[in-house]
Amino acid sequence: MRNTSWDSENGNVNGHSFSSSSVMTYTKVGNEPPKVFQACSSTRRAPGGVKETRQAVKDSVSGLEKLSIGHHIQDRAHIMEKKYNNKTGAKEFNQEFQNLEDSEAEAFDKEWKQKVSTFKCDFMSLEPRASTCREHPRLATKREPGSKRQ
Repeated sequence: MRNTSWDSENGNVNGHSFSSSSVMTYTKVGNEPPKVFQACSSTRRAPGGVKETRQAVKDSVSGLEKLSIGHHIQDRAHIMEKKYNNKTGAKEFNQEFQNLEDSEAEAFDKEWKQKVSTFKCDFMSLEPRASTCREHPRLATKREPGSKRQ
């Protein structure tokens, strides 16, 4: 049996894989509010070099909440990152393009969705339902009525 995650990273892009990691720390001293730090990362891979990456961080000390989602096809990528500081109320949205021009973002996103929709296995179901890497309500992107979360 092959390790599809290893194979995908080394050029064999014929399988599906899902990997994730998460960490959480909780500290409570006396009457002070608890200090909580959470971070998680997940990667889903599909044939043809299609990949989705998610990273989330929540830090009660700094107030930072961050979510990053990347869609990749081979060496091209569109990575979106939202940050929110619940202490200051500051919000930030950044996009990064790898081997793409800004003007190609919409066409790339359509291509990524089309490639994902062609798999017999539901690519989006590769992530366990109880994942801690789900979008945080304050960071969630508003979607059109009837649309599905990506």
